[in-house]
Amino acid sequence: MIAGVNVLEPRRPRTRRPGPGSPRHCQNKCKGVPLQDLWDDIKMIRGIHSTEEMLGYKTQKPEPLLERIIKLSSNEGDLVADFFCGSGTTGAVAERLGRRWIMADLGRFAIHTSRKRLIELQRALHAEGRPYRAFDVYNLGRYERQWWQKDRLKGAEEEHRRLVLEFFKAEILAAPPSPLLHGRKAGAFCHVDGIDSVFTRQEARAVAEATAQAGGREVYCLAWEFEMELRQFTLALEAELGVKIKLIPIPREVMEKNRKSPPPFLEMAVLEAETVSRKESGKKSVDVKLTKFLPSLAEVPAKELEALKERTIKSGFDFIDFWAVDFDWQPGRPFNHHWQDYRTRKDRSLKTVSDAGHAYEASGKHTICVKVVDVFGCDTSIAIDVNA
Repeated sequence: MIAGVNVLEPRRPRTRRPGPGSPRHCQNKCKGVPLQDLWDDIKMIRGIHSTEEMLGYKTQKPEPLLERIIKLSSNEGDLVADFFCGSGTTGAVAERLGRRWIMADLGRFAIHTSRKRLIELQRALHAEGRPYRAFDVYNLGRYERQWWQKDRLKGAEEEHRRLVLEFFKAEILAAPPSPLLHGRKAGAFCHVDGIDSVFTRQEARAVAEATAQAGGREVYCLAWEFEMELRQFTLALEAELGVKIKLIPIPREVMEKNRKSPPPFLEMAVLEAETVSRKESGKKSVDVKLTKFLPSLAEVPAKELEALKERTIKSGFDFIDFWAVDFDWQPGRPFNHHWQDYRTRKDRSLKTVSDAGHAYEASGKHTICVKVVDVFGCDTSIAIDVNA
């Protein structure tokens, strides 16, 4: 007894002999331990992988985890699918392990991030002398709009036009001079394209002619999607018919439930490029030079819009995250990435002139397609004709 308090020896921890099947028991007697259903040997993506792998997705998984899952559940040449691909970890690991793959996502930025990741992997595999496959990016449906049309608009095209014009703050014409002219705003006519349509050159000419016949000098063409190289075509139409044509993408925010305030309606992106021809040792080659780019800013939050408008005019190229060239593009066929350049987290530089030195085997007229993806994940493309 010391000052009325019992003093006892601290209890020694009990030791347990390693039982059969434990790692220590099998260290010298077994070939290994069967994999359990609790995997704690792979570090989280925010741990040791954060500097290299982390791409900004909160639910991103580390590549070693996907490698284990894919190896356990498939063989080389099998098909692996991930329908919520995020940053593309599944496809990247599947490609590296010799599996075929399909990835899908509703987010445009997810698709763009995955595309860059796969191209970076292709470059790494090429440098190592290992095989890799080409891949395509497809838009297989307009599910969000189709659901909105069926659920909210009850399938009515007239209701769609009314809602778009209302948000655009345009007057709905009760007795329009043409079926192609649906509204009027500040003296200009308005055309609202179909909810499941792509606004084409043929439609642009028809709308411009209808505007001219009605005595108009300006028309807003509001559409969800626009045909490739349409901006260059409308410039020629303006000179021919004397009608100014403004191409306005319909913002996705109009589909938000219970939305009252109108979202910003901004003109579509502007992309211009030209060919650069070279001749060395009697051989001709072609490259592409970007000459102008103005992003649409349609996906920019309203509070950031004003600050970015001036910057885009001064340095539109700063908003390009990725661009690629198909030197022999044909309508209706997949886009071939004959050459591409893009920014990475480590290297923010970007070439504005390709260095492919593409040489055509057959002489004659060819079409070059230039695709740009901006920092907001939006695609803009133009076509250029070249004679080889």
